[in-house]
Amino acid sequence: MKFLSVFIIIFMTAGAASAQQINATLVTNGASTYEILLPEQPNANEKKAAQVLQHYIKTVSGAELKVTTIYTAEKPIISVGRTLFAATFLPHDEFAVKSSDVNIVLYGDDSRSILFAAYHFIDVYLKCRKWAPYEPADCPVNKAIHIPLPIDISEKPSFIYREIYSTAEQDQEYMDWHKLQRLDDLWGLWGHSYFKLVPASNFSAHPEYFGLFKGRRRPLQLCLSNENVFDVAVQTLENLFKDDPAKKYWSVSANDDIGHCECDRCTTVNAAEGGPQGTLIKFINRIAARYPEKTFTTLAYGATARPPLQAKPLSNVTVFLSSVDVSRNEPVSVEKSAAGFRRNLDGWLNITPNVFVWDYYTQFTNYLAPFPDLLNAAPNVDYYQEKQVTGVFAQMGGHDYVDQSDLKTYILARKLWNHEADNSLLRDHFLAGYYGVAAAPVKTYILKLHSYLEESGKKLGIYGNPIGEFNSYLTPEKMTEYYALLDEAEKLADDKKIVSRIGKLKLSLDYTNLQQAKFYGREASGIYTQRRNGSWTVKKSLKRKVQQFGKDLEVYGITALSEAGYTAENYAREWYGILKKEPRTNLATGSDVTFENPWIPDYPAKRHRTLTDGMFGLNDFSYNWLLFDENTDILIDLKELKQVKSVSPSFLEDQRHWIFLPKLVKVSVSADGVIYRELPAPEFILSEQYKVEPHEVVFKVGAKIRYIKLLFEPLEALPEWKSHPFKTPLAAIDEIWIE
Repeated sequence: MKFLSVFIIIFMTAGAASAQQINATLVTNGASTYEILLPEQPNANEKKAAQVLQHYIKTVSGAELKVTTIYTAEKPIISVGRTLFAATFLPHDEFAVKSSDVNIVLYGDDSRSILFAAYHFIDVYLKCRKWAPYEPADCPVNKAIHIPLPIDISEKPSFIYREIYSTAEQDQEYMDWHKLQRLDDLWGLWGHSYFKLVPASNFSAHPEYFGLFKGRRRPLQLCLSNENVFDVAVQTLENLFKDDPAKKYWSVSANDDIGHCECDRCTTVNAAEGGPQGTLIKFINRIAARYPEKTFTTLAYGATARPPLQAKPLSNVTVFLSSVDVSRNEPVSVEKSAAGFRRNLDGWLNITPNVFVWDYYTQFTNYLAPFPDLLNAAPNVDYYQEKQVTGVFAQMGGHDYVDQSDLKTYILARKLWNHEADNSLLRDHFLAGYYGVAAAPVKTYILKLHSYLEESGKKLGIYGNPIGEFNSYLTPEKMTEYYALLDEAEKLADDKKIVSRIGKLKLSLDYTNLQQAKFYGREASGIYTQRRNGSWTVKKSLKRKVQQFGKDLEVYGITALSEAGYTAENYAREWYGILKKEPRTNLATGSDVTFENPWIPDYPAKRHRTLTDGMFGLNDFSYNWLLFDENTDILIDLKELKQVKSVSPSFLEDQRHWIFLPKLVKVSVSADGVIYRELPAPEFILSEQYKVEPHEVVFKVGAKIRYIKLLFEPLEALPEWKSHPFKTPLAAIDEIWIE
């Protein structure tokens, strides 16, 4: 797509030696002779476009232009929509801003693009900037507005579908200003849709509608070779078509789960097509052929990510390819972990021109964690445009703020409309406009986050944790450096509004600081400090930080901290529990700990020290817990005989993440390391449970001992309710309290 933004300057000659530029004088000394002209029967978007033009011209200059439907040649006008100056609509999403003599003409399609034209005029000629959602536009004061003539601007988007799933979606002005779209406005049926088409409530009466998986029918996916499934799905769609006839897209997509059908008919198709994408594409093609006037989408995600070997989507089917498995260290065009995604993208584009990409720009487990993927955003869009992808869904936190959300949303919005926009200039333009004189240290902070991540060699994943980066780009030393940069920015800021914006950016550091304090425990950056008598207590400074962080979340309207629904209220409640909990004495602190088998390396916590660091585990398995997928013997050497009352290991139950209480736990104690006494073992009752909860198991000792042996065995297999072909049951252990 080539953009036409041509500004032609006309020179009037006076004799042969001088020239003068022609301007349309929109406002002089806070007054205007212009009127805003609407069609005789304007539609809602034309009316709205006239209103926003009127509002912003008055905001900038003080002049209030009259809105009229009657044209008189005596007065210059700004024409909006289908007037005598532009009688027809443009193609979908296109807009134009032109001049006719001194009149200014704005027009677009029969939908929202007349608003695109209006906000383009406001942005370019009035110099107003809508930097971020939930914030009013920044506008200069200008009592004299002169517009160079003639104007001849025509624009259309680089991508037909442009959605940034961020806080922008709650600010309609931002959406119109930056020409974005919203899935709720476009899709009559969205996302993983099998059970919306054929509800799971059918399972008891018709198990044959559902996938045969591991020898029996289960309500996980559909059996797409069953004719009745097709009939039920079609009937559901017809009902939805009647309810929402104006919607453009309809999703026919697998559930976000395992269990794709293994019956003979489905297996035959999928074997020939390379996987479950085979039955899916054949199924959606049947639906698309039945309704050629409709457009259907399907998710290429998980088991259906690869293109089929033979089948091709029909022309009214759009494939929605997810990049969920890609690390975010570099742009997808060069990121090593994106090789499979790139192959899948090329494969789909070889069989259909209709491909959207579902991309990700946050850490879903920790929305506020510093997530240095900003430098990928614009190059990713460049890559998708080069590949001729036709739409992008860039997912952040939806209605919830995520780290650097405002800057990422701005850059992505501008690039999705005009892929030719310069990447560095976009970033610097935003920083200068949004942070003013404080832009330089903010820019340094953002670039340092990225460079320190690159130096660390750690993978940046969308399901990570800032605690896991305590030894990479979020070390205490680097955190001090980041704080210093944003403190400098706050000192430079000459406006309360800018100070507030920097404070919002600093929330990510505050969040990391508090999260890591849970990990450090009794260490320098932890929760506790030691009194002179040797006992431990919560740092007063940390209590103040927790209280201030809660207030800041409220000030900035932040209510959710993760995709899973972990709220600011949950966070405050967790900290309240931590702060009121008295630190315990552990006789094993500093003891030697050896393991027969290693823990899972993805979650190393403090390694050997994890079990005797004096810090209890909380509900998040990704820190302060060691995870095991095989039987493990642990030996603790207290280094001398000690009178021990009890030994109490802690285990986590988090079945959502395949973490179960152990099948067996045994504790033996010894004074000499030769003769061991086995203590009575508890019994765990296995049941379906989705509450995340640590469990402390108490073994009574009542003797002088030096050595403790602990054996625990994870479940041998996943229980029926958490069956998965690629997962194994895990056991998680934290502090072994010896008192």
